[in-house]
Amino acid sequence: MRSEDILAQIDDTLDDWTVSDDAMRSRPSDEREPTGPRLWIAPVGTGPRDDGWEEVGHIASIDFHIEPPEIDPEFQQRWQELQEYLVRAAAERARLAQQVMEAFVRAFTESIEAVRPRIEEAGQAIADCAKAVEEATPPQRPGRRHDRPAWQSPYGPAQRRR
Repeated sequence: MRSEDILAQIDDTLDDWTVSDDAMRSRPSDEREPTGPRLWIAPVGTGPRDDGWEEVGHIASIDFHIEPPEIDPEFQQRWQELQEYLVRAAAERARLAQQVMEAFVRAFTESIEAVRPRIEEAGQAIADCAKAVEEATPPQRPGRRHDRPAWQSPYGPAQRRR
């Protein structure tokens, strides 16, 4: 089968959209059956199996309109007082935290100032020891570099004559 034949069959399949005469023999009725859940109502206090339930019909859509009850003015006043109290308590906690931090910084600074002379003395003593060790050790001639093999000169590889 050649590729032109395959493409022709595909085109015939795509273009074949005719409908036979008997395709629409059964038509749905114009009157549509309601769909969706059915709604039943009853007076308050009616049990699920009691009489008094009345079918309203099928539900197409539901809109809820909820009106919240009015809030007691005394409750609103107490709520406002609670909010103000919480704001004051948070401000007081922040002020106390700031005082504690300032006291810590002050104590830390004072302790550093008290220890500073001892630290400077220790640094000077270490510097004096290093100087004494340097003066006590005579200068040594250059030895073997550890980054080169033992057979090499400390000044680099031997020069070759050409």
